[in-house]
Amino acid sequence: MKADEHHLAQELYELVRSDPDIFDFLQAGSLDGIWYWDLENPEDEWMSPRFWEVFGYDPAEMPHKAAAWQDMIHPDDLETALENFNAHCADPSHPYDQLVRYRHKDGSTVWVRCRGIVIRDDEGNPRRMLGAHNEVTLLKQTESELAKAVEQLERSNASLEQFASVASHDLQSPLSTITNFLALLEFSAENRLTEQELDYIRRASAAARGQSKMIRALLDWSRVSTADLRRRQVQMEDLVTEVLGELQVEIHEAGGEVEASELPTIQGDPDLLRRVLQNLVANAVKFRAADRPPVIKIEAEPGDNTWTFRVRDNGIGFDAKYAERIFGFGERLHGKSEFEGSGIGLAVCRRIVEAHGGTIRAVPGDPGATIEFSLPA
Repeated sequence: MKADEHHLAQELYELVRSDPDIFDFLQAGSLDGIWYWDLENPEDEWMSPRFWEVFGYDPAEMPHKAAAWQDMIHPDDLETALENFNAHCADPSHPYDQLVRYRHKDGSTVWVRCRGIVIRDDEGNPRRMLGAHNEVTLLKQTESELAKAVEQLERSNASLEQFASVASHDLQSPLSTITNFLALLEFSAENRLTEQELDYIRRASAAARGQSKMIRALLDWSRVSTADLRRRQVQMEDLVTEVLGELQVEIHEAGGEVEASELPTIQGDPDLLRRVLQNLVANAVKFRAADRPPVIKIEAEPGDNTWTFRVRDNGIGFDAKYAERIFGFGERLHGKSEFEGSGIGLAVCRRIVEAHGGTIRAVPGDPGATIEFSLPA
């Protein structure tokens, strides 16, 4: 008994050696056939009953000859198996382990994982080979069906993106035309129109611009997927600096203040993560309270292989019962007359964060709100 060998393992080895029933149980319970090959007389090979049953044959009718299984195996896989056999005989460290296809008695294909080990004499010459089969037909069928499903999904996504791009162009063009002609009409006829008529033009123009923003937001949402990610090292601190520069006018006009703590470097798509930060900071400015200037805090906290980022504000906040709803597609908790927007910004944020393998949630504050999202470190 080896010094580091468990006493129960040693006992089991002894049982296998002394009691054939134990060996039969092990091979029947965990294998779909075993074989023992005489390499000195290569035509002689013993196959267990289960070996033949997997392929639909009566073991009593099948010969213990290598030619019997070689006639059933797929020719390409036989070539692979023989190559691995020769390599394993020459070098024991080369594994004899491959997936092969057999022809079932009914003509169907049976997939098998076939593994083996050469047994050598004292001089290291191959004398016998012990092998084991595990049927994996169902696994291969599932794998094939999954591959087809993924391929179909990819085609559907590609078609959806193409449709979204075409639809965006076809919808944006007339809106641009409407907006431009309304602007020309307002400019050329301003002195001849009543204030109410001018208001009609301005409202129509605002509605067209809002619809254009909605279309762009829809296109943004539809384009975000895991396959679109261009991952690389992203310095989140630099990204926040860029976003604050882009939103400088809006923050200044609101009399706002932004405080950003030290932020980490993570793996991600910088363009998409910038969009998350843009949406969250812009929302914090937009949904500010009427009686106080916005104060926004951006911070990060390390976790178990993750970083959790928080964008806090002191704005109007929201009711806790709407914490999940605000990430819904096109959801709005406030009327368009109160706050402009498409109601898609947070849905886009969720789609981007989840495409990175992260999570996002909203937490009501007193006052204000916090949007918290976690990303892999």
